[in-house]
Amino acid sequence: LTHEQADFDAVASLLGASIIQSNSIPVLPMNMNRNVKAFIHLYSSEFPFYTLENLPQKPIETVTLVDTQSLVTIKGMKKDSQIFVIDHHQKRQDIPSSWNFFYVPTGACTTYFVEQFQEINGHLPMLHATLLLTGIYEDTGSLTYSNTTSRDVMAVAYLLNQGASLRIATNFLNPPLSLQQREVFDKLVDHIETIT
Repeated sequence: LTHEQADFDAVASLLGASIIQSNSIPVLPMNMNRNVKAFIHLYSSEFPFYTLENLPQKPIETVTLVDTQSLVTIKGMKKDSQIFVIDHHQKRQDIPSSWNFFYVPTGACTTYFVEQFQEINGHLPMLHATLLLTGIYEDTGSLTYSNTTSRDVMAVAYLLNQGASLRIATNFLNPPLSLQQREVFDKLVDHIETIT
């Protein structure tokens, strides 16, 4: 699981966790950023994602939270379900002591999963590599933010070698304004008033 209003790092981390934990089920949050939703809608058949509606009706023994420390309770969870957290944000003070927390000191949470996958020398389909790369690019400003680490850079190099598409990543990281957004922007520009 990951956080609501999921960005690319959150959804890419879901994919990464499902690759590393082969018996896990990656569950998309109910709300995702507009560009992430568009990506998933276009390429959904290429990914192993589930929604809450099509989640198997089985007891949930273990939950892995990625890129978040907030748990959304879902059907099938029990009071004694184990919670594992993998996050690149510092540990919060109010996190329950029964949770297992693993801090990843990188610019993007996705980087950790790419590193784990790299160790098993597997092959990634192009769209999987692209989603993982997009996750890292979004949280590191395409490797320009000050929180970017050499680990993020090496993960991106690995993903490019796996066939990740920079063209697809760029299209979804820098989506153009919608028609409605453009109209609002034009109105704002037309009514600019300078006050000294």
